[in-house]
Amino acid sequence: MFLGIDAKKMPPTLKHRPAIWECMLGTVYAMNDEGIVKYFDYALEKAKEFANIANKKDIRVFRKKKYLRYTRETWRDQWREPRLTQMVLWVEK
Repeated sequence: MFLGIDAKKMPPTLKHRPAIWECMLGTVYAMNDEGIVKYFDYALEKAKEFANIANKKDIRVFRKKKYLRYTRETWRDQWREPRLTQMVLWVEK
């Protein structure tokens, strides 16, 4: 269970993308299927809806281990990516 979402604790595969990760003190970032990242201020239900988690079958939770870029943001917006060793909710693409 991560952020109130039932998920398997397993490493993600190449078919997975980050969906939700914490920012600080309960605030979260969420990524949708198009790779757009949005900040949610204590609105976890809206973040789940934005990340389209309800339609996904394989939901996993695991720490980000490798430095990979998942968004199309510029180098100035790198703070929108999950940090290394941060717990992230992963879903199938």
